[in-house]
Amino acid sequence: MQKKRRSLNQVKEDISIRVLREKLPKEWVVHTYGADYGIDCVIELFDFVDDDQKTTETLGENFFVQLKSSDCISYTTRRVYSRGNVSKGALHENKDDYKEIEVAKFQLDMSDILTIQSMGIAIPVLLILVDTNTEKSFFVCLNDYIDKILIPEDPSYFKKTSKTIYIPTANEILDNEDSLVAFRAYGKRSKMYGAFSLFNYQLKEILRLQGVAASPHLISFEDTISMIKTFTTISLKQDIWSGHEFWQPIQWSHKELIELEKAINEGIDPAEKEQFLEYCSHYIWHRLTNLSNMYEELVREWFMPSYLALLTSYPPEEKTST
Repeated sequence: MQKKRRSLNQVKEDISIRVLREKLPKEWVVHTYGADYGIDCVIELFDFVDDDQKTTETLGENFFVQLKSSDCISYTTRRVYSRGNVSKGALHENKDDYKEIEVAKFQLDMSDILTIQSMGIAIPVLLILVDTNTEKSFFVCLNDYIDKILIPEDPSYFKKTSKTIYIPTANEILDNEDSLVAFRAYGKRSKMYGAFSLFNYQLKEILRLQGVAASPHLISFEDTISMIKTFTTISLKQDIWSGHEFWQPIQWSHKELIELEKAINEGIDPAEKEQFLEYCSHYIWHRLTNLSNMYEELVREWFMPSYLALLTSYPPEEKTST
């Protein structure tokens, strides 16, 4: 009678899970899935709540992972060109301005790609590739890759059976805080999209207070200040302001909201109502709602195998040059 056996693929899977756990902070939790339906695990972010680092608390942040492993990864370089914003139109590249990026190649089934695309972009799915020979691991956000790389470069991608995914080797997962910046940003993504929707709603209501919206909502000075104060309080309670020290626009808007809250508490002169509302709509909430634009155009291209990502994703000493 045949004894129990383990395939090479099962061995590789065990190695990849072990390597991933070893490279992530010990307080983070890896929730593994059973049958493979395109998602292998969910990473839940925790932080210590005491100086002795004995107790951790969930941040309410997570991201999905499609975990792959191989003992014969193809390492090569990918030429990337400066290009126009692919969120606004077709791909237009400047062939005279390019850089070379070191990448690891992986062939991903189209069924996996289409499954991830159907999930939307609010909760990121990371492809994490583990080299079982060196135990190095690399990541790329597949949601962003589909929109920023795959669709612009191959609009008929869905007709293929698989696609080659190019993962920058600069996206290596290392056991240090700099390496975790991307993961912390991905973990906050769903909160960011929730905040973007809230800020847009608040701006529309402020414009109604000013009488410049399609359906004006003209109320007393006291009720106007009360509404702006409520908007400010709710905005400051959004769990997006910490953990984004690497993205200055978030820090700027946070500081402006705190200053606005202080000004309201100190009192607003009724004679300055119109000026105050204009300051809120044209300055504070204009910048808050513009965060979503910058997020789409810039943040979602971080850590991609692209020219822009090379310039914006890594510390200066880690940038690749031609």
